[in-house]
Amino acid sequence: MARRLLTLLLVPLGGLLLLALLFDYLVVEGPMRTAFDRSLGDAAVVIAAYVRPTGNGAAVALPPPVTAQLATRGARPVYALRDAAGALLDGEARLPAAPPEVPDALQFSSTRLDSGRPARIVWYRFVADGRALVLAVAEPIGERDDATRPLVTATLTLDVLQLVAVVAFVLIGVRRGLRPLAEFRDELASRSARELEPLDERRVPQEIAPLVGSLNALLARVRASAEAQRKFVADAAHQLRTPLAGMQAQLELLERDAAALPVRDRVGAVREGLKRLAHTAHQLLTLARAEGSATLERDFGDVDLARLIEDAVTQHLDRALEKRIDLGAEAHSATVRAIEWLLRELIQNLVDNALNYTPSGGVVTLRCGPLPEGAFLEVEDDGPGIAPEERPRVMERFHRASDAPGVGSGLGLAIVSDIVALHGARFELAAGHGGRGTRARVEFKAPAARARA
Repeated sequence: MARRLLTLLLVPLGGLLLLALLFDYLVVEGPMRTAFDRSLGDAAVVIAAYVRPTGNGAAVALPPPVTAQLATRGARPVYALRDAAGALLDGEARLPAAPPEVPDALQFSSTRLDSGRPARIVWYRFVADGRALVLAVAEPIGERDDATRPLVTATLTLDVLQLVAVVAFVLIGVRRGLRPLAEFRDELASRSARELEPLDERRVPQEIAPLVGSLNALLARVRASAEAQRKFVADAAHQLRTPLAGMQAQLELLERDAAALPVRDRVGAVREGLKRLAHTAHQLLTLARAEGSATLERDFGDVDLARLIEDAVTQHLDRALEKRIDLGAEAHSATVRAIEWLLRELIQNLVDNALNYTPSGGVVTLRCGPLPEGAFLEVEDDGPGIAPEERPRVMERFHRASDAPGVGSGLGLAIVSDIVALHGARFELAAGHGGRGTRARVEFKAPAARARA
């Protein structure tokens, strides 16, 4: 914008100033030329006053004082006295004869002397002793240039300095004038997609206040839409979980009922299917709530990763003991700015995957700690692992590794990937210690260095 504004200002302004330079040159040079021509004409009149008749016609008899006075004007003017027929009576034959249209007055023209130097010439027709004569007087233009050059140079130098000053003031003025816009741009660029609070209209120039007002109206509509989406997802989660949990409880009671003994296997299969349905519904809702458009900046806070890891180990300890898996933690204090419940879901999915695919007698370890520019969280197991070519694809929704045992929805790592992206973190799948198993590692940037999503 600054470049376009400067172009729109400086191009016409530069053109006007160049025209001003030309005008000033003509204003200075024109009167100087007129003054020199008038002086040259006066010299012709003075010389004509000293024309005297001779036996052959007429000649110029300038006394020494007059010759000295004419010489003070610079180079001594050269002259040629001719009769009406153009015959030379006195002076320099190199000067051209008067053109036929010379009136009974002074007429000026430009010519060149025999040396090729440009000169200014004046013809003066007069009558002496009843005889018509024409006097031509010329002087080199170089003498005029030497006298005119300092004045023209001073005038043009002043104009150029004014041009430079105007350009400098325009540059400074445009930059200072656009500074509030630059600050406004930086404020917008520093905001994340979740910061939907209105902009302060008092901090922007009056000219763009209507634009800021329109942006605030748009932000208000987006904020209302995000709130509606959050409310819908929360309501959907509640409405789905409650009847599913009730149905599972009823099926568990039915399994224990002696009257259901003939169909107990079928009831158990239905209960397991309902359990998987509840788990899939929960994951789908988590995916929806992990969308950037469904979260706001106020949802973020300081979260202690060590506490979340300790809670996860406690929550999954019975399951690990049931499968005879060594579930442990190496937790060091590390704080990140995040949405706490989403980080719990992230850890839940990583631990769930590790426990699902780690055979009996295996080891699952949760770790967290600080980094020079943030913090890390990782879950490592010594299960079968994931082939390197499969690692990028298992983060896609509904994709499971080709050799994955059991049944699953293929959403666990997709949820982790979405949560990681929402927090501006980095997610990596690699082989575990000694090349065995899988190590899922999440690296969070420090709040000051974290890219605004």
